[in-house]
Order: sequence, then structure tokens, then C-alpha cells
Amino acid sequence: MQFPYQCIVARSEPSESSISWTLFGASGSKIVVHSSNGATSVWPQQVGQMQISQEDEPQEPPGKRIKLSPPKEPNFNFSCLTLSNDGNYLVGVTGEDKCIRVFQVDSQSRLKQLSERCMSRRPSSITLTSDDTTILCADKFGDVYALPLLPSPEDEQPEAAPPAKSEPEDKNFMPSATVLTVHSGRNRKTLEEQLKQNAKGPLKTKEAMSFKHELLLGHVSMLTDLAFVNLEGRGYIITADRDEHIRISRGIPQAHIIEGFCFGHEEFVSRMCVTRSGRLISGGGDGQVFVWDWQNCQLVEKLPLRDIAIQHLKTRPDINSLLSDEAAFKTAVTGIWEIPSSKDQGTEVVVACEGLPVLFSFKVDIGAVLGSSLALSGNPLDVAFVQTSQNSWTMIVSVDNVHTPGSTAERRGNQDASRLQCFATQADGQWSEDAGIREALNIFAEAGCNIDTAFNDGPSSGPTESKGVRDILYHVENLRKRPGAED
Repeated sequence: MQFPYQCIVARSEPSESSISWTLFGASGSKIVVHSSNGATSVWPQQVGQMQISQEDEPQEPPGKRIKLSPPKEPNFNFSCLTLSNDGNYLVGVTGEDKCIRVFQVDSQSRLKQLSERCMSRRPSSITLTSDDTTILCADKFGDVYALPLLPSPEDEQPEAAPPAKSEPEDKNFMPSATVLTVHSGRNRKTLEEQLKQNAKGPLKTKEAMSFKHELLLGHVSMLTDLAFVNLEGRGYIITADRDEHIRISRGIPQAHIIEGFCFGHEEFVSRMCVTRSGRLISGGGDGQVFVWDWQNCQLVEKLPLRDIAIQHLKTRPDINSLLSDEAAFKTAVTGIWEIPSSKDQGTEVVVACEGLPVLFSFKVDIGAVLGSSLALSGNPLDVAFVQTSQNSWTMIVSVDNVHTPGSTAERRGNQDASRLQCFATQADGQWSEDAGIREALNIFAEAGCNIDTAFNDGPSSGPTESKGVRDILYHVENLRKRPGAED
């Protein structure tokens, strides 16, 4: 079984005679690139598939050649992809090794890795400044760093190490409390964590980053998303965190100056989207999607995400069991995307929620809340748009082909479920399946990382593999603070 595309991004290049597009997808540890002209490439290239040239042919009888085993899959998976504004560079984050990788996209839509820089803390979100010179990286410890997109040779020189200090030898911490002296549930959990840490040994020190980087700003909570806006020649950095905060900061070099906060969320904020009209759309663990006039830090409207989700689930017999306890039903936003359109058509966004096989669309700034839903064959993981004509766009949705629709744990019985769905808008504004684009993406839909080789767990139904796939695809709901965790 192929690993789902956990991240997809696309670029469109309209010209006077035609429109070409390129789709990039991260499937486990691999990136697959497919263009409208039919060219397809995979990074990293399989060494076993490379042909030996005539001049490198070994001068020995064929019988003495050694049969090499196929290369092992890299021990990392992509958690984020973003394209430069000019479409010439692709930036990806691999979570396990905390690396930011920069790729150049050549004329044949092939990827060449230019750099890999491992951060000291795992990145949670990245974006690029509007001039495509700087990567902004938010990490899970609440810090935002700036790195050059294309580092110079001087930037790659390792920093001079500080003089070594004689430090006392680390001693393992042994809590004075025992299971016989601790009675409350909260204290027992604290003691268990201390004992686990003691078994692991002393804490590792923070790794130094030996490349050019600049700390711009920090939160006291885990950062979940990051956006950059250039307005009238001035840059702004918008950050969201687990503690319901959205902060508006100035851009480089004044990122330490806070312009304001957008307060209103009562649960974690997981995703943001800045529309071309200038609105900030945010969503997370609340039952609504928030629309902001971020320049004045004012809430414009709330979109009833939970209500529309409940209405949709009641029409789906295959997943209406999710409403067995309607009062306890909650949504967790995993993505917000603006639908490309002409300015006179207004602003419309699509929203995805974790574990729900549906996309929700909302029109913004029309004076009335209008929402609709689009049923999918699986849980949505990411969305990208490609331009197919002068005024027409196709929405490509990456869906989970491993888990049952409506579940983040139960495995599908159908091993041949599709990983992609394509939709085009009709004259009445409704979405319908686009068979033409879907057929053009057949090769892309079959390529990528194999689950069995990625996790080395034998049969793909193994419990270890299942947890590994689930941890990569589903983690937003984990941001929710559990009310009973301290009891």
C-alpha cells in the first residue's frame, strides 16, 4: 500500500497560448513532482534504478557482478511543504531530524537539493518572505527564526565554539517521593514522568545550529502556524499558538515589536490563512472559524463550522455514528485555503477538519454567513489548486487511503482506495469531480512511498506501522487541553 500524500502544493504558469501547472506531493519520505506536460520525477532518486554508463562499465565477466540490495528508505517524513513565490524553489520540513530542506525546481520539474539545515527544535510551520530571500521557521518551543533561503558559503561556516567550561558531572535525578507517599492522581502522574526521565538519563543539551540564523520573536507556548504579510512596503509576521493567541508582529528587522493581538479563540489555534482581500481567517479547536481585520486586531465575523459539520454528518449514514453524542462533538481545523477567483467574485475559503471526510466552504465578507459541504471518499490531508484555463481552477484534494473515512485509527478494508480527488467548479458555483485532471494525475496517484518499506514492519496491518502512520497524519486534536488531565 502506498503512503498517503500528507502534503501537496502546486504552481500554475499561465501564458498567452496555454497554462501549465506542476504538482508537488510529499508521500512519507519521498517528494513526487508531476507537471501538466506529463513529466514525473521522484526525490530522492532510487539508486537501484540508475543506469550504469558505458564508460563506467566494470571490466569483468557478468557472472562476477555483485547483486546489491535495494536502498533503505530514509528515516524521516515530510511534515510541511511550501513553494517560493516565483515557483523556482521548494522548501520542506522533515520532522524526525528537524531539518529544513531547500530544493531547486529545474525546467524539467525535477528537484535538486541545495541545502539541509537541522534546527535545534522541531519546526512546526514555515513560510517565506514576499521577496523569497528568507525562510521564517516557527518551532514547538515558541520561537521564530529567520534563515536565508539560499545561504552563501560564508553562512555555512561553523560558528566558533565557546571555550569549554569545566562542569560538574551530571547526576541522575532521583525524586524523594515514592508511590507509597503520593496519593492524588495529579501527583502520581508527575512522579511517573520523573521516574521515566530518570530512566532515560540526564537531559540532552540544546544543539547549537552551525549556520546563519536569527531569533526573531518568541511565545511562551507551542507555535502552531505562521504567516507573513507585506502591506504597503512593510512586513508583518503573524503567529498562532496552542494557548489561543494570535500575535501581530512587525517584520524583519523589527520583529520584536508587537503591533497587537487578535483575542477571541477559546481553544487552540491550529491554522491561519491571509486572503488576497486582506482578511485573516483562523481556526482550531473552537466550533467556529474566525474572520479578522488583523490590522486593527478586530473580529469581523464567526463562521459556524461545527453547526454545518453536524448538518452534513446527519446526511451521511456511513459516518453519522460520529454524532452518537452530539453534545460532545468537536472539530479540529487542519487546513484553511482560499479558493482562487477573480476579485469581483468575492472571497471564498475551504476548511478541513481532522478525521472528517468532508470539506467545508464559506464565503467571507458578504454580510451573511453561507456555508456548504463537499463529501469526500476519505479524510482530507491537504488541498492544492491548479489553473486549467484563464478563469478556471481545479481543486486537488489529498485523501487518506489508509484509514476508514471518519476515523483516525481504524484501518480501511479496501487496500486500493484512491489517494487523490479532483474537483472543478460548475456554472452554478458547485463543485463536481474533474475526471480529466484526475486521469492526467494517474502516475502521480500511484507514485510515492510504500508503507511496508517505510516502517519496516512487515505486513502493513501491523500495530506499530498503524501508529506510525497515524502519528504523521493526525496530530492536531492532540493540541486540545484535556479537562480531566489534572484530576
